[in-house]
Amino acid sequence: MEYVWHFDVVRENLGFLLRGLGTTLALTVLCMLTGLVLGLFLTLMRLSPWRAVNVLAYAFTELFRTTPLLVQLIWVFYVLPMLTGIKFTPFNSGLIALGLNVAAFMSEIYRAGILSVSRAQSEASLALGMTKFQTMRRIILPQAVIRMVPPIATTWVSLFKDTSILSAIGVTELMFKARYVTMQTYRPLEIFTATALIYFLLTYPQSIGVNYLYKKFRTQE
Repeated sequence: MEYVWHFDVVRENLGFLLRGLGTTLALTVLCMLTGLVLGLFLTLMRLSPWRAVNVLAYAFTELFRTTPLLVQLIWVFYVLPMLTGIKFTPFNSGLIALGLNVAAFMSEIYRAGILSVSRAQSEASLALGMTKFQTMRRIILPQAVIRMVPPIATTWVSLFKDTSILSAIGVTELMFKARYVTMQTYRPLEIFTATALIYFLLTYPQSIGVNYLYKKFRTQE
């Protein structure tokens, strides 16, 4: 029997879906900001001369980079409240899990950017009488930041899509709204097709922007 598409159900529920999109965008921004800040602290710990601090940051980073995001999410949502006695809302649990996950990857982006600057430049600037702080601010960071921007932008695009996994714990983002409408209308093909289109319309321009950044900053090196 031929399937008959009824996209009227999408039009009728579009406002409901877009409210979920608002939550998705808010989570993306908040998780990215969390990751940028925590990632910086992790990088400083990784570059620390104290071995204990270095090892602690390394262990944290590798734990979140090598385990599935869904496992991290479930652990934060179910296990963390058992250990701390603090009950987190689904939104806060999602923010914590995704924020920590992004921080681990951001730490490696920061560290790779800094270490990509040749050591000879640091040694030369120190020989000219600059302090370590001046060397970092004037010599290393200007070059490192140029190399960090494209992978940071790539992380943003991936994060925007990864927020959909938060529907597993009841965060009312776009995918959760789509699943809810599907259960109410019994029209999964229409709803999920429309949802995929929304993701595409927002993600594709971002991907083009990332490619532009890669080309732009490559010419500046």
